[in-house]
Amino acid sequence: MSNVRPFFSRSSWLMAVFAWAALSLPLLSPNALAAVTEGKEFKQISPQTTEVPEGKIEVIEFFSYLCSHCAHFNPLVETWKKKLPDDVVFYKIPVGWGKDQWKAMARAYYALTMMGEEERLSNEVFDALHKERINLTDKKTFLDWAEKKGVNRQKLIDVYDSFAVDSKVMQSDKKVETYKVSSVPHFFVNGRYEINLEAAGSPSQVFDVLDEVIALARKEAKKK
Repeated sequence: MSNVRPFFSRSSWLMAVFAWAALSLPLLSPNALAAVTEGKEFKQISPQTTEVPEGKIEVIEFFSYLCSHCAHFNPLVETWKKKLPDDVVFYKIPVGWGKDQWKAMARAYYALTMMGEEERLSNEVFDALHKERINLTDKKTFLDWAEKKGVNRQKLIDVYDSFAVDSKVMQSDKKVETYKVSSVPHFFVNGRYEINLEAAGSPSQVFDVLDEVIALARKEAKKK
C-alpha cells in the first residue's frame, strides 16, 4: 500500500471503483469469490493481540473522517456490518498520525461513539466534511454541528474532553503504530490477515474478500 500524506495517492484506483459502485447497487455482491489467494487479496502478518473473546473473530477498519475514500466506503461498511455473523466483532479505529486535525476527528469519533450517536451520524459527519465543507476539526464548529443534529451539547462537551476519550485516542495511536497503518481505509481480520484493497477489485469484491478471509480465520481457529 502506498503512503498517505495527508491525502491519498491511491486515488486513480479508488476513484474508478467508487464511480463504478455508484452505478451498480446493490453493492454487496450475491456471488462471493470462490477463493482468495494469500499474497494477492490478503496476506498474513505477524499475529497481533485481538480484543475479542475466544471463539469470536475480530475485524478492524482503520479509517479517518478526513479521508475522502473512507467517506465513499462508509455506506458500504455500514451495510456490510449489519449482515455479519454473530461470531464476528467489527471495530473502527480512527487514525491520527500525529496531525492535530486528524486527532480532533478521532476524538470526535470516540465522543460520538460513547454517546451512542456515531452509527446514526457517521455518514453525516463524512458529508459535512467532504460535501458541505464544514470544518468539524474545530471543536466549537463540531459542537455546533452535533447540537443541530440532536446531540446534547453539554453531555458531548463532557465526553469530548474526558479522560476516557483521551485514553481511546492514545490506544488508537498505538494500534496504528503496531499494525503499521500508512493508508486508509485499511482492514485486518483477527490480528493476522491484512486485506489488499487494490487486488480485491471493486468495492463489492472488497467485502467478498473480507467474508472469505473471515471464513478462513474461523476455519483456522477450529484447528487449535
